[in-house]
Amino acid sequence: MYRRLLPILLSLLLAGRQVLAADAVPRLVSEDLARFWRAHDLAAHESDPARRAAIYQTQYLDQGSPGLRAFAELRIGDGASLAAAVDAAPAYYASLRWQQRRLAETEPAIRRVFAGMSRLLPDARIPDVYFLIGRMNSGGTLADTGLLIGLEMYGREAGAPEHELGQWHRQVLRGMDALPAIVAHELVHYQQRGSLSGQPTLLQAVLNEGVADFVGELVAGSHINSHVHEWAEPRAAELWEEFRRRKDGTDLAGWLYGGQVEGRPADLGYWMGYRIAKAYYERAEDKSQALRDMLAIEDAEAFLASSGLARQFSGQP
Repeated sequence: MYRRLLPILLSLLLAGRQVLAADAVPRLVSEDLARFWRAHDLAAHESDPARRAAIYQTQYLDQGSPGLRAFAELRIGDGASLAAAVDAAPAYYASLRWQQRRLAETEPAIRRVFAGMSRLLPDARIPDVYFLIGRMNSGGTLADTGLLIGLEMYGREAGAPEHELGQWHRQVLRGMDALPAIVAHELVHYQQRGSLSGQPTLLQAVLNEGVADFVGELVAGSHINSHVHEWAEPRAAELWEEFRRRKDGTDLAGWLYGGQVEGRPADLGYWMGYRIAKAYYERAEDKSQALRDMLAIEDAEAFLASSGLARQFSGQP
């Protein structure tokens, strides 16, 4: 979901992924939030950037849960990178402290996502979910330890300071009520098989994200890109023509992972992939098989052809 970087290869993640025992209850792990705020408060009293970086490294990252250690490797980097992000938006980060109190209120909705996924896909694997604070470059990803959610991307509440934030962050930040949808999105990624090895084509990449949005919506009742859909739907025909011309190339600019074009929202590929997945699902007589197909796409072109979306845009039945 909200990623400006190319995703870590799913094939590598699948190779080392931990699977809970059938009777195990997935944990919602928030212990790292207290570590972050301890480091934040200590760093606030230091004027030396190097000392602030060292505090975030030793008091937060080095002491973190397995989920935080994975998130640091995949998304945060080191204490210096995190300190720089906090220093760039100090008022916004300071405003996030309330999240720790609110997180417990979201647990029932997240548990319903787990239950919904198990109903939709009886053999679904439900991992632990780690709630963390990162450097504002990822709302969620996954690792062998489970789902990793960057809570700083869900701090949009009434009165939240946004004057320090750039255009991209103002577009993509959400409130805590979006947590069930992002958990559902990442949970779908956790079920996906296949690989985005090397440089995926635009078609392969948008299917990877669009399937996660579509199936996640079936589970959670919403997805994480409603703002993109609102902008794209009135322009669907022209966007399809652009996508059709570019789908076989590996340039994702203007469609995914921060490749933003002036005058249009980032991550339009989530919408296009969603449209393809939805069209495929709606045409399928066997919905359960359609879901299994979506989670194991081996031939992106064949999947697109089977969806019938191209014929819809050309006016064919």
